[in-house]
Amino acid sequence: MNALPSVGCEPIDRMLSSMARTNQVLVDQFEKLVDLRMNSLKAYVDLGLSQAKVILKISDARGFDEFLDSQFAVLSFVSHQMVDDGRALAEWGIDGSKQATRLAQENALRVLFKY
Repeated sequence: MNALPSVGCEPIDRMLSSMARTNQVLVDQFEKLVDLRMNSLKAYVDLGLSQAKVILKISDARGFDEFLDSQFAVLSFVSHQMVDDGRALAEWGIDGSKQATRLAQENALRVLFKY
């Protein structure tokens, strides 16, 4: 990370440094969240497109029956995807909480004890 230029006042320099680290953690967490959501969206859009392609290929009653049978597999995929999405979101929240706690401790120590 780029170092901030010194303004000549140690307390202000420490505060600016702490703010820069806090902003970097927030940006990193936001990027992770966007990545999670985009991956999830891609999975659901791909599923929807494949479902549309299969529906367009139905030409008779037997094809429709096979399509309906295949929906159990689709429902299984969707349920597993939802569980995976929930797990990933929970891990993101835990990681964000740990980083926020660590950063708050470091900033408090830096402000209180000038380290």
